[in-house]
Amino acid sequence: MPIISIEINGKIKSPRIDPSCWISESAWIIGDVTMGSENVVYQGVIIRGDFAKIEIGEKNVFQDACIVNTAEGFNTHIGDNNLIGFGAIVHGATVKNNAVIGIQSVLMINVIVEEDAMIGATSFVGMGKKVSAGQKWIGRELKGANTQGKMWELGRQSWRKMGLIMNKQK
Repeated sequence: MPIISIEINGKIKSPRIDPSCWISESAWIIGDVTMGSENVVYQGVIIRGDFAKIEIGEKNVFQDACIVNTAEGFNTHIGDNNLIGFGAIVHGATVKNNAVIGIQSVLMINVIVEEDAMIGATSFVGMGKKVSAGQKWIGRELKGANTQGKMWELGRQSWRKMGLIMNKQK
């Protein structure tokens, strides 16, 4: 797995990854990235902290080909126990805890996704929007309460379990 340090304005920025994480050999983690314990990062994921910092908590799952990056002046924060779906993009946004970011969804600069929220597959959340705790965002707008939390928790647990099994096989 490429774990890459970069130099920006004379300062070396290196990823800091808890050793309990499982990261696929084909994932890329670049620059100013901090990753807490028991995260699982699948194939083709790019986590790129070049323009600003990326801070990732614990027990998140990053499914295949998702991109987490920053924009100049906008850090990216991902809390604990989130599922970032296949091909999703988190661009200078904040995802708090226990959220689901659906397949091929896009979170733009300064978006805030609060606890237990869900972003539906292929949704687009425009710059500066907020998805309140327990709500779901489908398409391009807020659609009401997220009542699927327990189902998504089972999914997060199963993906994390598989990744940690792979971690033990290193």
